[in-house]
Amino acid sequence: MTMNRSRLLLAAMYRARHCLVLLAAGTFATFAVEAGCSRPVVDAIPMLEKMERAWEEVHDYAAVLLKTERFTDGTITDERAVVKFRKPNQLYLHVLEGANAGAELLYPKPGTDNVTLGRPGGVTGAVAGFLVNVPAIGLLVPYEFDLDDSRLMDGQHHPLPDPTIAGMLQLISLNLRTAARHMEGSMCFHPGELVDGHRSIKIEVLFPSDSGIWHTVVKGETLWSIGGDYGQDRYVVMYNNPSIDPENVLPPGERIFVPRYYAARAQVWISESFNLPVKLQMFDVENRVYESYSYVDLRIDIGLTAENFDPVLHGFPVVTTLDEGQTAAHRTSPVKEFGVLDARP
Repeated sequence: MTMNRSRLLLAAMYRARHCLVLLAAGTFATFAVEAGCSRPVVDAIPMLEKMERAWEEVHDYAAVLLKTERFTDGTITDERAVVKFRKPNQLYLHVLEGANAGAELLYPKPGTDNVTLGRPGGVTGAVAGFLVNVPAIGLLVPYEFDLDDSRLMDGQHHPLPDPTIAGMLQLISLNLRTAARHMEGSMCFHPGELVDGHRSIKIEVLFPSDSGIWHTVVKGETLWSIGGDYGQDRYVVMYNNPSIDPENVLPPGERIFVPRYYAARAQVWISESFNLPVKLQMFDVENRVYESYSYVDLRIDIGLTAENFDPVLHGFPVVTTLDEGQTAAHRTSPVKEFGVLDARP
């Protein structure tokens, strides 16, 4: 878990009582107790690598996703959804509770790698209005949209397929490795917490609030384009520049702060049974929960096949409304060497 935002900035110092030592072999011992989260972030890398090795062995999974997200206007949304995932990138999501209850999303449309099928749920939100009238059929059919469609992102921090275990791992990896590379931030381990009955280890990481870059706007740029240029989540940029309308073109010469990290504080719960992340929470600089994602009823390698992601079997009449040639490369552009991209080996 892509699980497409960080209006979080960086380090509100949070004190924890009990921390663990992570051994190089990837196992934990409880003989170390610290006064606070003061260990270097590099100490979390062996556990991260252990999670990545465990994920490499996974073929598919099904779970219920519990999601909470905070927005710049103070709005907080909660959703509960069924998620099915099959490697390399097949994803089905059915929202059970929340403003979009009843919504269904299927990614990718067969024959594409950048097109999602959507059926609306609720009255407003991310997939409201995702129906298109096809005269040849005379019916309203599920809408097709690429991953950057603004209607998909309305009321959502992340696009598909970010809210997956792979998406969570990617977000964790980028920020931990960036902090380790720059020798910034601090972390600690908390043992023995239960998440949906899973005994887990919790990694807590604090990131510095002043780590980032001030960007001087040139003609035609928006917060979205600036975030893309630096490889930073676009909502992180918006969250850190609340006085600016993200939909407006910025005046040349405007100074925009682009933070290096996704959040001020991150907490990750790792199942000891699966060695995979089962819960992720991000906090802003005021120590408010910015977003929280939890997987419950997680079932690994249950034998999902291509048929489980067949649009027709899910009631999606497949109608071509986008160029079938569109791929992920369609929205890829060169990015400046900055931020989480520093984490690349």
